[in-house]
Amino acid sequence: MEADLVQAVVAAITVLLVSWQCGMALWYFVWRPYAVSRWFRRQGIEGPPYKLVVGSLAECRRLLIFGRANALDAGCHNYVSLVQPFFQKWASDYGKTFLYWLGPIPAICSTDMELVKQVLGDRTYLFQKDYLTPKFEIILGKGLVLVNGDDWKRHRRVVHSVFNQEKLVSMSAIASEYTQQMMERWFAKIKKGNDHQLETDIVCDFDELTLRVIARLIYGKNYEDAWEILHLLREVRELTISFFLDPPIPWFRYLPTRRNGRSRQLDKLVRSKIMRLIQQRVAKKDAEGGYGEDVLGLTVQAWSEDGTLSIEEIIGECKTFLAAGQDTSANLLTWAMFLLSSYPKWQEKVREEVLRECPNINEVPDIDALGKLKLLNMTLLETLRLYNPVAFLLRKTGRDTILTNIRIPKGTTIAIPIAMLHRDRNVWGADADEFNPMRFQNGVSRAANQPNALLSFSYGPRACIGQNFAVIEAQTVISMILKRFSFSLSPNYVHKPTNRITLAPKYGLPLIVRTLVDGRKDDI
Repeated sequence: MEADLVQAVVAAITVLLVSWQCGMALWYFVWRPYAVSRWFRRQGIEGPPYKLVVGSLAECRRLLIFGRANALDAGCHNYVSLVQPFFQKWASDYGKTFLYWLGPIPAICSTDMELVKQVLGDRTYLFQKDYLTPKFEIILGKGLVLVNGDDWKRHRRVVHSVFNQEKLVSMSAIASEYTQQMMERWFAKIKKGNDHQLETDIVCDFDELTLRVIARLIYGKNYEDAWEILHLLREVRELTISFFLDPPIPWFRYLPTRRNGRSRQLDKLVRSKIMRLIQQRVAKKDAEGGYGEDVLGLTVQAWSEDGTLSIEEIIGECKTFLAAGQDTSANLLTWAMFLLSSYPKWQEKVREEVLRECPNINEVPDIDALGKLKLLNMTLLETLRLYNPVAFLLRKTGRDTILTNIRIPKGTTIAIPIAMLHRDRNVWGADADEFNPMRFQNGVSRAANQPNALLSFSYGPRACIGQNFAVIEAQTVISMILKRFSFSLSPNYVHKPTNRITLAPKYGLPLIVRTLVDGRKDDI
């Protein structure tokens, strides 16, 4: 009798739990999307229809596959049809601001600069960083890029000292050291040939160079101890790209798929190796009188002395610096070399400027000299406009809010399509799709019809803290190369920019590199 009663109670509870789960699923996947769609429609905000569970993702993939079918001409810099064909189509169909669906999650995409500035300029933590899937934490960690609110303020206080003027000077010297090594390898390969030139995939060269620079910044002179960590994180980055194929369902990352298993394995390896380095710094502190002036040393000090950061946050910052710092720098260098190769007259103009300001062929430009290279800086700014490292930014509303008279509910994702905004003719003029560094001759604020229109490093309080680092590194590397080499696109190059978390040439960037003597072609 009692056993029957217990079974009946268990059965009733089971039915209630199942009913509750079904009700929650029905609300999450059906009723809420329907209600949100109607909410926005009443305000005049339309968009592609919501599809059960997948939202707009199936249409995104279909348009991506269709858009990737053909390569672009090397002189065409409008690659939106390759990396954001869905945004391009929906903006054409529904206007500057439209609603789409990341699975059951509502998302507003807008090319309205007033709305964009309101989101990025907010200082109340209302619009929080959001990266669609928690798996991004595996590559970026809980570092400065991902944290929000007071946690972000706390992280920034620690990390800010890494980018002071003294550190930037030191970083420039490190970049010049590894650039010299790269150029020596080029000279050696050219010497072995008979035609005084070399074909090299500059993507591979710059990946290696920027990886070494960021490794020194994070781990100091003994960065070789952490080399394995860096290569593991690069594998994590490649794996993270495939996460875009997963549906944005909270529990999907716990399923026993091959990608999930490998990502957990890599994360465990990276954590254990960073922990060992942290322990080494703590052990050496008394002998060396400090934890070191690199990123690892500064973060360990913040943990050990005043508890500003936790061990988990130190691991997150080490990941963040590698993923964000290395990718951004390599991307800027790669696309700048592509543009200078595509426009040889402009390459020659910048070379003449470098030789004028730094006439000694063996002289490494210091920070003061780099500040005088205006044409090179304008070229880099135009590179960032046309080939921004990140094609779009995402934020999520922390509470119900109003954006340019649009009422937006809590939990809505805000997508800012930088690639489209940087090609808006109403902002940048009729030549928005063209390479024209002279638009920046009067500074960034006067390059477009609106100030702060260049969003390459974001805008407002959450603007990239490492933007000076990336630009100075690029100035150092390219000025050194221009003194010793000329370069042009290889006939093997296929112009097909692709979104691999950051924007990259799908098939690499093969360049023909030729030696120069005192800034002139080597005719030996």
